[in-house]
Amino acid sequence: MSTVVIDASAILAAILGEAGGDSVFDLLDEAIVSTVNVAEVYTYAAINELPTEAIDAFFADTGIAIVSFDSVQAVTAGQLASITRKAGLSLGDRSCLALAKLRNAEVLTADRPWQQVASTTGLTITLLR
Repeated sequence: MSTVVIDASAILAAILGEAGGDSVFDLLDEAIVSTVNVAEVYTYAAINELPTEAIDAFFADTGIAIVSFDSVQAVTAGQLASITRKAGLSLGDRSCLALAKLRNAEVLTADRPWQQVASTTGLTITLLR
């Protein structure tokens, strides 16, 4: 099976029961997530004053592989800035793309602007809705 890097937006869709979120659960055997994107999920909860129990349970129960953000990913994410800037992608978004690029993996996200950079990054970016 090929690896799929799951973005924070897709994880939140799964946890919150939003449209397309169920597709995240279908991909868990091949899914990985960056520690930066894990931080984004918890940041969303903090900003929106949501309890974190469902997030804790998602990571504990699914066993999704969490990949530490390292210096190689940091350099790759930085190099993606010129490509992703016009689409308005953040450092968290670029960290997800960097992990996918380094692992030769597909990306799953709920963020439509990412498709603007698919061809220039050489990545397969799938929208969950």
